[in-house]
Amino acid sequence: MRRAFTIVELMLAVLILSILTIISTWTFHTIIRNWNLSTEMADNVQRTDYALAQITSALRSAYFPTSGEVTEADGFQLEDGNPRNEPDESDMIAWTKLGPAIVGRSSRFAKAAHHISMYVVEPGKSDVEAYANGGLVCDVIGEKKFRPDDFDEEDLDNWDHFVLSEDVQGFNCRVLDKDQPFKDDQANWQDTWDTSNMIPRRVQLTFWMKPVDKEKESYPIVRVIEIPLWDVSQNPVKTDSSGTEDKKREGARRSVGGRPGGAPPGGGMPPPGGGGPR
Repeated sequence: MRRAFTIVELMLAVLILSILTIISTWTFHTIIRNWNLSTEMADNVQRTDYALAQITSALRSAYFPTSGEVTEADGFQLEDGNPRNEPDESDMIAWTKLGPAIVGRSSRFAKAAHHISMYVVEPGKSDVEAYANGGLVCDVIGEKKFRPDDFDEEDLDNWDHFVLSEDVQGFNCRVLDKDQPFKDDQANWQDTWDTSNMIPRRVQLTFWMKPVDKEKESYPIVRVIEIPLWDVSQNPVKTDSSGTEDKKREGARRSVGGRPGGAPPGGGMPPPGGGGPR
């Protein structure tokens, strides 16, 4: 005689099947979620690596006049808006450069000296339309001829705006101390750079990245960049009225990337309505 299943046995079988289904569904969901996060993380890293490569090239393309007429706009400016290196705060750095890094080869500034200001803005905190989503941004100002008389910060047509990475939420910059760059065989990093008519030997840039998982904390990416023109900026070439000394040192300047020419005007302040690093 065949024995049938009792109601208790059927309920137990249904319970076990339900548990197995829940575990399988949860495991599958976790795998898919982690896969999506890993893919998004890889995309963010790739975009950020490209942005950091552009920033590195831009800093190494720093411009410094060799005419002996040097202003603060010719050097490196650091506004310390993130003294504790917090993930949601931002410094602002500014310098003058040559070449297509950041601006692109088709830019009107690519073949002339131009002044760059780099900082982080929060989403919705800037009047610049390009900065609506926030992130690490860069203001560029200059003229084709870049003469002091041509420069006008209030003229918005002089400005270009670039979003370097929307994945960056915080930025901190430190520089090697000018007088004592190394202390006890260690780099002597400083949070301030008061000698704004010069260029630091090295800068340490910390970019705080937005986590792809909102439950996780932001994480830092650090780059140390050496600027070739730092020595020239600390020992600028002085020219006499005939320009003899300038011609004599021309070969030495070219070897470190210097270019003859006048000093670009203007400062490292963000454009009107640009928001700035705060």
